[in-house]
Amino acid sequence: MKKIIVLGIGNPYLKDDRIGIKIVEDLEKFFINGENIIFEVFYSSGIELLDCILDYDCAIFIDSIISENIGKINYLGLEDMLSLPETTSPHSTNFSTMVKLGMKISPDRMPKEILFCAIGIRDPFTFSDDFSLELEESYLDILETIKDKIKYLST
Repeated sequence: MKKIIVLGIGNPYLKDDRIGIKIVEDLEKFFINGENIIFEVFYSSGIELLDCILDYDCAIFIDSIISENIGKINYLGLEDMLSLPETTSPHSTNFSTMVKLGMKISPDRMPKEILFCAIGIRDPFTFSDDFSLELEESYLDILETIKDKIKYLST
């Protein structure tokens, strides 16, 4: 059985930016008996995520992206991540840099499957406990879609 980590990324106090965190919290309730699936929440998306994904077969990141397609999920796989440009600052890294660094320093410990789920949002800047209307209306569809993706990847 695959060992999977699902990481929800965002700010719990910002309107739509908290979508990754909320999705992971709800998924964890659904997969409560899934011994092979670990759920984590992170408030940043830098190099500190590298230690969290080591020794897993599959890492799934759930985050938001400002988009005109509110509620639409865009998927990036490992090959997509490797083709993205790296950041140049050692103090701030993007996912591509983090994955490439992990593959250089710990290639045997890196997940063989990496999936980045970028959920289209409208407002990541307003302090609020509520999603924007469009995101709220598509929330259950997003949750079900990602739940099905995790079920598929865990087999």
